[in-house]
Amino acid sequence: MNIFRSQQELAELQASESRFQKLANNLPGMIIQLRTAVDGSTSTLYVSSGCVAICDVSAEDFLSGVKNFADLEHPDDRPRIRQAASYASEKLTIFKEEFRVVTPSGNLRWVQVTSQPERQADGSTVWDGIILDITDRKQAEQELQQSQQFLRLLLDNIPQLVFWKDRESTFRGCNTNGAKFVGLESPDTIIGQTDYTLPFTVESAAQNVERDRRVMDSGQSDLHIMIHQRSDGSMLWLDTRKTPLRDLDGNVIGVLVTLEDISDRKMAEIEVQKLASVVENTTDFIGIANIDDGQVLYLNAGGRKLMGLGSIDSVENMHVSDFHSREDMAKIQETLIPHLRQHGSASAELHLQHLITQVQIPVEWNIFTIKDPNTGQPSYIAAIIRDISDRKRAEAELNQRTAELEQTLKELKHTQTKMVQSEKMSGLGQLVAGVAHEINNPVNFIYGNLTHANNYAKDLGRLLGLYQKHYPTPHAEIQEQIEEIELNFLLEDMTNLLASMQVGAERIQKIVVSLRTFSRVDEADMKSVNIHDGIDSTLMILQHRLKARSASSTIEIIKAYGELPLVECYAGQLNQVFMNLLSNAIDALEESWEIGQIHSPTITISTAFVTAKEVMIQISDNGIGIPAEIQHKLFDPFFTTKPVGKGTGMGLSISYQIVVDKHSGKLECVSEAEQGSAFIVTIPIHQH
Repeated sequence: MNIFRSQQELAELQASESRFQKLANNLPGMIIQLRTAVDGSTSTLYVSSGCVAICDVSAEDFLSGVKNFADLEHPDDRPRIRQAASYASEKLTIFKEEFRVVTPSGNLRWVQVTSQPERQADGSTVWDGIILDITDRKQAEQELQQSQQFLRLLLDNIPQLVFWKDRESTFRGCNTNGAKFVGLESPDTIIGQTDYTLPFTVESAAQNVERDRRVMDSGQSDLHIMIHQRSDGSMLWLDTRKTPLRDLDGNVIGVLVTLEDISDRKMAEIEVQKLASVVENTTDFIGIANIDDGQVLYLNAGGRKLMGLGSIDSVENMHVSDFHSREDMAKIQETLIPHLRQHGSASAELHLQHLITQVQIPVEWNIFTIKDPNTGQPSYIAAIIRDISDRKRAEAELNQRTAELEQTLKELKHTQTKMVQSEKMSGLGQLVAGVAHEINNPVNFIYGNLTHANNYAKDLGRLLGLYQKHYPTPHAEIQEQIEEIELNFLLEDMTNLLASMQVGAERIQKIVVSLRTFSRVDEADMKSVNIHDGIDSTLMILQHRLKARSASSTIEIIKAYGELPLVECYAGQLNQVFMNLLSNAIDALEESWEIGQIHSPTITISTAFVTAKEVMIQISDNGIGIPAEIQHKLFDPFFTTKPVGKGTGMGLSISYQIVVDKHSGKLECVSEAEQGSAFIVTIPIHQH
């Protein structure tokens, strides 16, 4: 009976084991029993056949110790596994972890291990566990996580603000821009918030909740422009869209809120409106036309008024040529448009032609190109044109007044020059005449007595000769006096001395005559005179300046006089011209000699017929010359190139007036730098 019971129990046990083994093999994982000895070594007590599918290792290899499950753990996960296992072993709590294993064939699998530790009498620990392959789940989770990350990345990178709420208008999430907008550090912190807990006014929060309710109840989207004032006082425009949020069955479970900051666009629109207002209200002509054919596309109110168009008159069929004369259009097409295409802008002063009256309106014309955004090529021209009629009238008046002032100034300078000339000539003439008169009286006295003195000397000489003839042996005292005074030499030299005194007196008389000829005080009226006498008298007066300070600085005078008739002129004034021209030539030669430019200073005076009715006097030097850029100023009053204190700038101006105004002649200058200068006086022989 006992044997029968034992056999029956054994059969039941075998059947139970068979069922357990079948159950273990059919589970979607593997059952494993491990033993951890006191020394930490591990052995496999049992493993189901599912180990092959999960670990690529047979049960025999695990049971024989060829392979140990711990050897398959991923190195990066091992520290975490050991820490969790140590805690479960110490506390005898369930070990439950998800980690990776690397099979001997190199496959990577995710497993979920659940094991219950049980302490044995010998101190070892037996682990009963089940291992499930969760690779597919992990991959799905990873893909879901990547999808969520992509969605989050997408939400965080769009410029719009995105929020989503549940049926109670409680926030369930937002993107990063939305969190920043409401002052939150991260999107997660908005979960559970409401419009009343966020930094909105109570009125705004109530309006938001009411709109949420209306959207969810109606199932229709809601569009709205919200305006906020920033803390710095600037305005913020938000384009708000609220859309019903539905589940897979189409039930409304909340609301999706998107907001777009359109402040820049609104500000641009405002600026465009302002610009349009300015363009329309300005009095300037502002228009746009095609660059190729000149068809007018736009004309503002100021342009319409200027051209005589009404506010409702169409400009669609008008052309740029309608606004300009034929001459101005030729200039625009030939010059300004090519310049505009090359440089992008152009300007000019032209005329607009009034469409009704055909009156030419002076304008300031500024144009620039507008490029095609697709091709980048100039397609249109924009013109800003200003009526400058008032300015032109003012400029004309100013030019007229300027011309009048210039004429007045010219007349004033002319009058001043004449006064200076008259005063100078009068003073110089009176001075020279006075000096000549004062010198002439004592010179005439000396010259007249020299003849008597010479006769007296001759008489005394003859008397002494008779004494020597009839009294050859004079008294000793007389003989001694004769020898002391060298009587014979005295008688001989007295004649020479008196002759020399007579020559000097005659020379003084000639100088006085030259002074009288130069001043011509007694000849104030126009008379026929010898031009050469006037030149020679001037040279006589300037003789002291012609003499050399050194041998090399002597100024040589070359006279190339032609055969001239007597010339009708104001002799004294003409002599003043010669004085000025010769003085300037001497100054130029002295300057040239001082800087070492010349070594043989020379003045050449030439006279000749120009025509049968005119004579020419040319005074030239070989000095430094006159630069071309100042030659046109030489005859201006008060213009001088000489240092302060050395020249008044009146000499050539006075000379010009004497020659041109007084004698109907010409005074010209021919000069090149470093080539000397020549002044040419041309006057008629007879004055009318």
